[in-house]
Amino acid sequence: MKFVQSVRKLVRTASTLLGLAFAAAPRLAPAAIVTEFLGAVLTLVSSYQIQGVVQAATSGDTRRALAAGFALAVIGGAAAISYLIYARLLPRVIEAITVHLDGELVRLTAQIPTLEYADRPLHADKIALIRGQSQQLANGLQAVTLNVRMGIMLAGSFAILVSIDPWLALLPLFAIPRAVAGQQARKLAVQAQEATAEPMRLRGHIFNQATSPVAGKEIRIFGLGGELAERYRNITQTTRHLNVRANWGGALWSSLGDVVFTLGCVGAMAWLVVQAARGAVSPGGVVLAATLSTGLILQMTFALQFAQYFQVIMTTVERYLWLVDFSNAAAQAAQVETPTPSHLRRGITIEGVSFAYPDRDKPVLCDVSLELPAGRVIALVGENGSGKSTLVKLLCGFYPASKGRILVDDTDLAAIKAAEWRQRISAAFQDFTNFEVALHESVGIGHLERLGERDRAAAALDRAGAGELATLSAEGLDAKLGKKWGGMDLSGGQWQKLALGRSLMREQPLLVVFDEPAAALDASAEHDMFERFAAEACSGDSAGRATLLVSHRFSTVRMADAIAVLDAGRILEFGSHETLMAAGGKYAELFELQASGYR
Repeated sequence: MKFVQSVRKLVRTASTLLGLAFAAAPRLAPAAIVTEFLGAVLTLVSSYQIQGVVQAATSGDTRRALAAGFALAVIGGAAAISYLIYARLLPRVIEAITVHLDGELVRLTAQIPTLEYADRPLHADKIALIRGQSQQLANGLQAVTLNVRMGIMLAGSFAILVSIDPWLALLPLFAIPRAVAGQQARKLAVQAQEATAEPMRLRGHIFNQATSPVAGKEIRIFGLGGELAERYRNITQTTRHLNVRANWGGALWSSLGDVVFTLGCVGAMAWLVVQAARGAVSPGGVVLAATLSTGLILQMTFALQFAQYFQVIMTTVERYLWLVDFSNAAAQAAQVETPTPSHLRRGITIEGVSFAYPDRDKPVLCDVSLELPAGRVIALVGENGSGKSTLVKLLCGFYPASKGRILVDDTDLAAIKAAEWRQRISAAFQDFTNFEVALHESVGIGHLERLGERDRAAAALDRAGAGELATLSAEGLDAKLGKKWGGMDLSGGQWQKLALGRSLMREQPLLVVFDEPAAALDASAEHDMFERFAAEACSGDSAGRATLLVSHRFSTVRMADAIAVLDAGRILEFGSHETLMAAGGKYAELFELQASGYR
């Protein structure tokens, strides 16, 4: 049963690698395979031709010897040309697979409807390994063809040897210990790889922080360079120790297998010499057997290396197929039939929602109930870690609620297609992304159907109070962004204004979310901006959408229709600014505490 499972895994790995190759290079990949296999067959034929040359030479038949030698040269030359063509085709195929695979990894990751996978260390490690070892998958076609080529060469060599002397059929038995040794070496390598995945991810994170211009200021102010370098070295030392131990263990197993197989080949040669002395084997057969036996040692060495390399790739393919299955299953599970409402009649209702992040026991939200009426602005306030951003993530469908439900009018959000729902959301987040493209594109990607419409991008910037950004360069909205690409280098506040403009590209969203979107702006600029947003949200044109404002500045949220106070994952208070201040509770306490800082 175990053998059958191994064969199935082998076939699935090979078919996956070939599928990637054919999808990426439908013409070049088959041509590369044909030339590689043709070269292997011609090499075997030329090896067998050696016997004819020796036989003709020892018999004194000059014409026959010349003909046999000419045939050997032609066949050998054809084999060399086949390998040369393969060598020219292979880099182009690998390049095509690399590009195709990168696109597939982006597609598979992007089609996962939620962000749960990012919060599971095991899943995060697997995806990090897939990304780091994607080049192994790109080299997969080469691994398949090399192993098949070695299989053809070994099978052909053994067949020729058996035709010379049947007792040589025992020679493959000496290869069994070598194969077992290779399996053990691979197990040690995989164990080391899995054990070092998380430390290597942490090491990469430290390296990125230490070399990041963004982190450079704090690193220098606090003198963190030495500390980060020391942590980097410690992790490197730990991972190196595990890898070196695995490599030495694998080398020991491989050496034992090599010794056993070499002894078998030496014994086979000794037997052939004895048989030749008795006249049971012709001189040509002895020369051919000696040539094949000598080459067999090298072929087995290469075959073992190729097989071990293929086994390493098998592990990467398993991870890749896990991502394919996981991504497709997640996307399939999200294929619900309920359409997104065209507009909101009543609003969005959060009913008894509780939530805990994957692999964590402590809930972030506990029995949260909240109304987001259409045409009104609801503000959400609370101390850091109270669960404000988590609630926003649930509203955007990034995570499903652990308990309770979110209703869009009367429809459960879980029954609405996630992709369609997100197309009806406009959102600006505190952890926004700097899209370093043309200025109008950095805004326009907020509504892909309108991407390229400069007038629409300019209007969104004006609504965000960022119209001046289009005047920073003579190129206007076509100005390139990003110092790394020779474009404009914007400040943090300017990048945040771009993110706000991006969130205003969609014309008829059902939900507008502002999650601390103005943290890089001063209090006055934030107040003016949200005053415009609040007026717009309450206008007749916005009657069919709900607006949620999350901010730590209480002077900003007081303009909302109602304010919800979130504390330790629970709704502690709800009401207007005046009502909450009169109640003298948590909101009033935080408001006075913050206001005292401005006095």
